[in-house]
Amino acid sequence: MDSEKVLPVIDLGLAKGPTRSALVKQLRDALTTVGFIYLTGVEGFDEVELLRLTKWFFSLPMERRMAISKKSFNPQSAHEYRGFFPVIPGAVSHKEAFEIGPRKEEGTKMPQDSIAAKIFCEDNQWPEEDTEMGRHFRAWMENYHFIMTETSLEILRLIAEGFGAPSDFYTSIFSPTNTSLSTLRLIHYPARPNPPESARDGDYVIQTAEHHDSTMVTLLATFPEYPGLQVRWWQDNSIIDVPHKPGHLVMNIGDLLSHTTGGKLKATKHRVVDICGDRLSVPFFFEPRFDANVNVALPGETLQDTTTRNYGPWLFEKISKWAEYKDLIRRLSEMEKSETKDGQSM
Repeated sequence: MDSEKVLPVIDLGLAKGPTRSALVKQLRDALTTVGFIYLTGVEGFDEVELLRLTKWFFSLPMERRMAISKKSFNPQSAHEYRGFFPVIPGAVSHKEAFEIGPRKEEGTKMPQDSIAAKIFCEDNQWPEEDTEMGRHFRAWMENYHFIMTETSLEILRLIAEGFGAPSDFYTSIFSPTNTSLSTLRLIHYPARPNPPESARDGDYVIQTAEHHDSTMVTLLATFPEYPGLQVRWWQDNSIIDVPHKPGHLVMNIGDLLSHTTGGKLKATKHRVVDICGDRLSVPFFFEPRFDANVNVALPGETLQDTTTRNYGPWLFEKISKWAEYKDLIRRLSEMEKSETKDGQSM
């Protein structure tokens, strides 16, 4: 790999005190070029325990994981959006994952104005809650979700300042934060010895196809024994590997944040390739409330269409392209059509 093609390193520890203004400029420069960075100085980030608990989850027997799966993969489940999903045979994407939303505080009012709102705002599922390890897993992951939320909010404050906006420019679309749709995803990529032709790119076997993230910010925990992440380099369109750095998160921005900056911040394409063995990683996708208007622009930026657009429909459109959500999107469309028909017949 070209030695000059290395992701910038941003130290969040510099956000406090007189070094903040320099950090704001450094972050803006990085995100208007490559769009991917290493992030260090994140308080509370413990990659050792995160890896241990991720390994524990995927070591559970498949029947126990399927017991907390989504309805698309387990018809007996009452959950549509949160929980486990298995590898989907024949898909280009070749992974299994467990998805966690924010912990709902007692008395929190979630959007209930549509079937989609109820589904996307549903509670989490948890494995082995009758065991000490299961209870530890839940408490630790809920806290990790909170840490990633607070880290993402600080990143958005720094970005807003870099565009001359108030630090809290983005705050309202995430407040209260326990009503956001932010997703913590534990991922296991099994080895792929016999991939379909659609999952080949020359000598590479694809585990997750090249894509932009759709959200505001993604914070990805990688681990030392699991390479495989690749990024499309901004200057010459080449593909580069993103190796693990101890104690660092990998951060990128998504289409939604890029949209609010008129495209000045780059949502960079990336993918995961087969490493001829198991691979683990843990991304956190920072997402607004279901009913938040996300068609906003930072000062000095112009939107062609200024009409209100809530995050829920934005999310609905984006995830409809992914194999793990296609059945949900199909059934959700059917439910909404049925609800409309019933309403008209009353």
